[in-house]
Amino acid sequence: MEQQGDSSFLFKNPQFITGFNSTGYNNQPAFISNDEIYFSMGSTSEESQTDIISLNLKTQVKTQVTKSEDREYSPTPLLEPYYFSCIRQEADGKNTQRLWYFPTDRSSKGKPLLPVQTNVGYHCWLMDGLVALFIVGEPHKLAIANTLDKTVLTLTSNIGRCLQRLPNGNLAFIHKGTEDNWTIKELDINTMRSKTIVSTIPQSEDFVVLPNSTFLMAQGSKLFKYKKGWDTNWLEIADFGKHKLKNITRMAISKSGKIALVDVK
Repeated sequence: MEQQGDSSFLFKNPQFITGFNSTGYNNQPAFISNDEIYFSMGSTSEESQTDIISLNLKTQVKTQVTKSEDREYSPTPLLEPYYFSCIRQEADGKNTQRLWYFPTDRSSKGKPLLPVQTNVGYHCWLMDGLVALFIVGEPHKLAIANTLDKTVLTLTSNIGRCLQRLPNGNLAFIHKGTEDNWTIKELDINTMRSKTIVSTIPQSEDFVVLPNSTFLMAQGSKLFKYKKGWDTNWLEIADFGKHKLKNITRMAISKSGKIALVDVK
């Protein structure tokens, strides 16, 4: 992905990277480095056994990173190197979901970061030891956890699944005020107060943030951008229909500008 101007983006050399599991579950990508991507992979659907898979984009070599009776989702690099975290749905008969972390060199089987906190659906690292959590429930809630002293502060409810760290260190999340009124908000991690950035594209709840604070969201086969102070609304920058994408959901970006798109059939 190459940004040529404020509203001009060029997308080059697209690759279908999960052909080896073309009828299975491939989701929640994260770049561990510019040329290595982690994602959650299962055989047929979200209900199948899922593990974290590593794929080297240069060599096309894939490696199974986790292997257990549990299901692992949402691999995420820690801000410190050599470790990644994920959500583990434990095979305890209760489908307990906790935040775990593992060494990237697979030298250990990992351990839970917040042993007492369950119902963790998604997460986002804000700084070393500070992580934002999507707590599954009715309604879903946003919490901030300190993994050093194990404290968890619940802040608000009715949030979307996407949590992203902004270039200034704050958190961007989606608040679902009503069924038809979803907004992206910024949480100040010093004051724990939030303010609205922009309304989402209707019924879209996945986004990424570029280093220059530009937001990207998708709807169908199309990708849109919004930058506060520059744009008055979402602006279409690409249509991946020519690559047979129809329903782009989750996305990930690397530091070098690669973008990964998940198309849910």
